[in-house]
Amino acid sequence: MRRLFLILSLLLPVALLVSSASLAQTKLDASILSYDGKDFVRTATTLTEEANTKLDPGSAAYKALVEKRSYTGPMTLFGREYEANYAPLVGADGKLTGELFVGVPK
Repeated sequence: MRRLFLILSLLLPVALLVSSASLAQTKLDASILSYDGKDFVRTATTLTEEANTKLDPGSAAYKALVEKRSYTGPMTLFGREYEANYAPLVGADGKLTGELFVGVPK
């Protein structure tokens, strides 16, 4: 699983550069979050300069992710409105290990 996080961590900046270059009119934000059994913690993100911020446990996204389901819908992050897409990351052992976020500002 560490290998997957390493690969995703390396691909996130590349994907963001490509998306920025090819989608000049649309800015996408993205995050990789790890899951410690209680909290989803951002390990890499374009949303803020701060690392280690957490996904709100009261959010619809959190509720879906802890059930290993994806979430698509509105989300407010750091005072900005997004059309958000969250996908759970599950290890080979079936345990939830994190999630991926991609959002389009409204």
